Parts: sequence; C-alpha cells; structure tokens
Amino acid sequence: MRRRAFPVLGALLAGLVAGCAEGPDGAGPSTGGRPGDRPSLEQAASRLPQSIADFTRGDTLWHERERPGYGVAVDYAGPARSAVSTVSLYDRGEPRVPSDITSAAIQREFALALQDVLAMADRRTSQAITEGERSVLAVPNQAPLQCIDMRGTYGRAEVRTLLCVGEAAGRFLKVQVTTPVRQVRPVDLRPFVVGIAQSARG
Repeated sequence: MRRRAFPVLGALLAGLVAGCAEGPDGAGPSTGGRPGDRPSLEQAASRLPQSIADFTRGDTLWHERERPGYGVAVDYAGPARSAVSTVSLYDRGEPRVPSDITSAAIQREFALALQDVLAMADRRTSQAITEGERSVLAVPNQAPLQCIDMRGTYGRAEVRTLLCVGEAAGRFLKVQVTTPVRQVRPVDLRPFVVGIAQSARG
C-alpha cells in the first residue's frame, strides 16, 4: 500500500472501528460493584495510557449513565493512522467478571462481540468480513485474552481485524483493532493489545 493512501485509508478505518462504540461503551463515571470490590469505572478508564506500542489515545465515549452496564470506550490510533482501535470496559450488570477466559461469562461475551462485528459488516454495503483463526493471547503474569483474527474488505482496502475479550479489574475488556493488510510498515497488533490489558488491570 502506498504511503500516500494512509490519510484516506485512515478515515475509512476510523469509520470501520467507530461501530465498536455501538456495543458496550459508556456515558459517564460509575462506581460499579461494592466499595472496595473493584475500581470505579472512571478509575478504570484512567488506567488506559495516553500512548502505548506506538498507538495514541483519542476520544473517550461514556454511555454508563444512559445505558447502565455498557461502560466506557476509548479510541486509539496507530502511527500514521495505520491502525485504529476501540478499547471497551463494561460489565453488563455483572457484579464481578471472572478472569478465566474459559468461564461461561467470558465465552458468552466473546461470542456476542464477534456477532456484533459480523452484524455491523452485514449492515454496510462497503464492508465484508470473514471469521479467521481463534487464539489465546498470552499476557505476561496475567490471565490471557480470547482472540479472533478476521480478514475482509472496507471499500477497496483489504483489512485485518483483531478482536480480543477478557477481564480487567472485574469488568469485561474488549479490544478491537483494524489495520490494512498491505502496508509499507506492517503493524504488529499484539504488543498494543497486551499493553492495554496490562494497563487496564493496573
């Protein structure tokens, strides 16, 4: 992919990942759970760094006041808009989300997150996406994340989407990252996802 294509592709990717915020994101701080049980939603969101693995933090969307359980979503952009991501923290009313990715709660949420991505693509005439390989992403000294690597197109661009779900400080953590398949400098998405998980868990 030619470097001059990045500004246009960046706008396309931003539109693609914007759909992530339609799922569990938020509308304001919430304490969530019992005092001392887990950090407030505001505290949890503040753990997400301004920059990590060459990604820079962008807008924060709060939906918790209007839609309890839907938490907060934070946008990130990779270098030269080579990738875009939405990081979501939410609980769907669960008093405390388990860290075990084989638990029914995590597996159910992973299935819902995948369903949301596929449904979003179906509603867009400019987007097509197919399921790819499922994997477990290791996080050093912490619980891993359940992930799936998907491929598709957005307009004329071939894109890759990495979707990961796990737990962070008693809430669901969902990270969705989209990047062009063809790039002058391919971006490794895993260090960003791992870094986000470590930061969100404190």
